[in-house]
Amino acid sequence: MSTLVATASTLWARIQEMEAELRFNGQAYPEGMCSFPFKLTGQGFFPGGDGLWRGDSELDQTSSGVLPVGGIVFLGNDFGTLKGFQKLRSKGYENPPTWRHLKERIRRAGLPEERAFFTNAIVGLRSAEAAKALDRRAWQAEPPFAGFCLEFLVYQIELLQPRLLVVLGPNARLSLDSLVGAGKGDGGGSLRATFGHHATALCYSSHPYGDFNFNSDSSQLAY
Repeated sequence: MSTLVATASTLWARIQEMEAELRFNGQAYPEGMCSFPFKLTGQGFFPGGDGLWRGDSELDQTSSGVLPVGGIVFLGNDFGTLKGFQKLRSKGYENPPTWRHLKERIRRAGLPEERAFFTNAIVGLRSAEAAKALDRRAWQAEPPFAGFCLEFLVYQIELLQPRLLVVLGPNARLSLDSLVGAGKGDGGGSLRATFGHHATALCYSSHPYGDFNFNSDSSQLAY
């Protein structure tokens, strides 16, 4: 797998294959979840967008789609609601505070921007009329869907082979732990997780949305 050029199209194709299996009472997703009705052409966490880095003047531009194998994966919880995603159709990209603050963290930490990939633990969109992006769901209480999301997460990690997985905020951590029970300390504060055949360093971070009080003189990176 690593000898081939890995692209976002490879990941999208795998999701479509899994959705076509109609595992949830003849549907692609369980009740309250749905597939993405379109893909963002510019900046966006995968699978709503291609999950790749763009400079601030390139937010609406397409990319090569080539994935950064052996880099850093930033893991969010999920993409939010169907209603919220539909609002991005005309613009073609997303750029909420989460994106802006996370990119600032990466710059200030001196991490290689082109080696970053941005994705979510939970596949699909929340489709219920009253659904809110920040609502918590106990995925461990929904074993078939938890297994579905874990299967795709393992596929991503095995394809990308990251050196580091950064989990963004408590909701993403809760979802990851619900799916896989990932991190195990070594007694010195270092964490590692194994996904399929790939083991990676693991870092639990605060959510970048809350970085409003940081300034250019701050030494805090919230990791």
